[in-house]
Amino acid sequence: MANPKVVVVGGGALGLATAVHLTRKGVTDVTVLEADHVASGSSGLSVGIIETQYMDRLDIALRVHAMGFFNELERDHGLDIVRNGYLRLVHDEDSLMAAEQSVATQHELGVADAAVIDRDEVQRLVPDMRCDDLLGGLWGPSDGFIDGHLYANMLAEIAMDAGARVAVRQRVSAIEPNGAGYTVRTEAGDELAADYVVNAAGAWGDRIAEMAGLEMPLVAQRHQAAMVKAEGIDYTVPSVMDYIPNSGQIGVYFRHERPGQLIAGLHSEDITGRVVDPDNYARSADPEFIELLAEKLAERLPSFAEKAGLGNGWAGLYPVSPDGKPQLGPNPDAERFITVGGAGGSGIQLSPALGEIAAEWIVDGEPSAVEGVEVLLPGRESLVGAHG
Repeated sequence: MANPKVVVVGGGALGLATAVHLTRKGVTDVTVLEADHVASGSSGLSVGIIETQYMDRLDIALRVHAMGFFNELERDHGLDIVRNGYLRLVHDEDSLMAAEQSVATQHELGVADAAVIDRDEVQRLVPDMRCDDLLGGLWGPSDGFIDGHLYANMLAEIAMDAGARVAVRQRVSAIEPNGAGYTVRTEAGDELAADYVVNAAGAWGDRIAEMAGLEMPLVAQRHQAAMVKAEGIDYTVPSVMDYIPNSGQIGVYFRHERPGQLIAGLHSEDITGRVVDPDNYARSADPEFIELLAEKLAERLPSFAEKAGLGNGWAGLYPVSPDGKPQLGPNPDAERFITVGGAGGSGIQLSPALGEIAAEWIVDGEPSAVEGVEVLLPGRESLVGAHG
């Protein structure tokens, strides 16, 4: 369909990136419906790390493609990217081999500065970090972080400048099949006709799918982060991740925020966090989390007790698919209901790529921006029969 009417449900990074890419592909009737305000969900609570230091080829390819978009926004729209670098710690030979393969893949895809570095170089980058149990690290010096709230609002402005409508305080109340498309109703009484509906509702994605009589296996996990006062650490600290994707473990991460201050948290891409109701969960950090984070930080940063202390903490949501991978593309039972979600804690960094691919499914009928994304289709075998 050359110029479809598209309703995007969700005004976070994924929904707004989809809207931007739809307008770039010539779609003139795009409406984003946001229940609260732009970036009011996970996007506004994210620590905002953007990087390409993954192990799986598709994970890398999606992030490399996304970084091109972030670079464009930095150049053309003034997006503030703090390029402090990203360091994934390597503990054993298997992880070292995986890191070397990651670098080879990244170089093939155009990331020229990705590298495997040895323990001494890791120690040089973070002098306060304990490194005696490391073999080295997977290092991306051009990686960095952004402010998720500012990024999402920038996307909203770009989309609106291109003719899209971004409607806040418009909670969807019903999605009804209407011929080949849908009628979308809101609690405010608005009614929109849509040739396509894009479900980019984050942790509410399963509820939006249910309104349309469809299923989206999804778990809303509560994850926490905290400010770290580190007055003695006056250099720019890279984003450090002591976690290997799909390992089944929980790792500590921390990144520079400003001189003398870090942000830290605990990370996993498996279903390990606390499952909650996205409309009713505690937004402040738990004492148990603060205690565990302090323990893990002290293990990795021995000077933590002397130079640092934990400040305020907060909680946000990871919308996680049962198999840990995003859900992207048309629903197997409704080809005009497009899902872009289930990205866990990677929604910000994946949003440019996932949004573009969602737009391709609508306008072109197939994806082309990144090779191999068909494995992320809703209804895939690893999701069938799973329930959030």
